Amino acid sequence: MLNRIVPLILMVSVLFVLVGCESPQQIEYQTMDLAEPVPVLHTVIGGHPALTDPGLRLIASQAELDALGIDGLVGRDVNFYNESVVLAALGEMPTAGYWIQITLVQQEGDLLYVYGQANRPSADAMTGQVLTYPYCAVVVPKTTASQLRDAIDSVEGQDPPG
Repeated sequence: MLNRIVPLILMVSVLFVLVGCESPQQIEYQTMDLAEPVPVLHTVIGGHPALTDPGLRLIASQAELDALGIDGLVGRDVNFYNESVVLAALGEMPTAGYWIQITLVQQEGDLLYVYGQANRPSADAMTGQVLTYPYCAVVVPKTTASQLRDAIDSVEGQDPPG
């Protein structure tokens, strides 16, 4: 009986080693290694009450930028023949002390990976009780991407980017 169990245990062990357990997170990082860095040409961090919805947006034309109804969103004129804008917004926040920053953009095929940090004030911080609408807009070379992937980390109690 023991002669049958030992080979069975050995075979099952070998199968586990050969098959392995690869998590989706590991696959995502492998994909990121293949992505190409996208230069950030210009960055603006600010706030505007028209940006009530949180999320990422890729702005590929002047008409799309104008539709937001925000003058000075990017802080300079954008040549949409050669450039695109990536916008990350936190939406409406209940106090001061929130901010968002895009630190890196990478492209793989039609997908843009957007990295950065989104800060919330620490629980013991004294903040102004005012509605804020934090955003970060970056100008990048014209992209053929049609999808955005959020890779923005949440942090707490950090000083705003300088």
